[in-house]
Amino acid sequence: HAASIGAWRDARISRIYEGTNEINRMLAVGMLVKKAMKGHVNLLEPAMAVGNELTSIPSFDTPDFSEPLSEEMDMIKKLKKVFLMVAGSAVQKFGPALEENQQLLLAASDILIEIYMAESAILRTQKNIARTSVEEQKEQIAMSQLYLYSAVKIIQNRAEEGISSFAEGDEQRMMLMGLKRFTKYINLPNIIELRNVVADKVTGENKYPFTMS
Repeated sequence: HAASIGAWRDARISRIYEGTNEINRMLAVGMLVKKAMKGHVNLLEPAMAVGNELTSIPSFDTPDFSEPLSEEMDMIKKLKKVFLMVAGSAVQKFGPALEENQQLLLAASDILIEIYMAESAILRTQKNIARTSVEEQKEQIAMSQLYLYSAVKIIQNRAEEGISSFAEGDEQRMMLMGLKRFTKYINLPNIIELRNVVADKVTGENKYPFTMS
């Protein structure tokens, strides 16, 4: 009986926590939308710039990614364009009524969260590289690259869901083309090798060896 009560309590707490988490996620983008509608945050202008970029011919120049994690930072810039494309188009489409579209708000907030987490990991690793060396930070580099790869996949999925909910026809095709452009790696990382780098570190030390330092 006590075990049953404990299981019910834990399940109930999980439901309450998840509900609160969803509310917080919607609030994050909802507040941004409100500020944008009041002119306190410049969201629409950058979103329009991304929209114009979709109709322009993409550059075929190969960027210089010689600096550690420079391609990853370039990907972060592109992922921010995904958020602007989805959130900006949604604001233009719905205006203040966007707050009523909870699933769309959740999709946009998930995109925002993944960008923030991936960028934070990369920036922290770059600081550690400057403090030590690339070789000393190879496992942290691998983890940052792995997290970004995972974030890109999540963002692709959530952006597709959002786009399909408010765009159709030529508009939808244009936005999906932009999504593909903004989530494409120039040099796809070797995911299996990166996982092995992290696994070898953990196995070699026989404990979780990573700290926040």
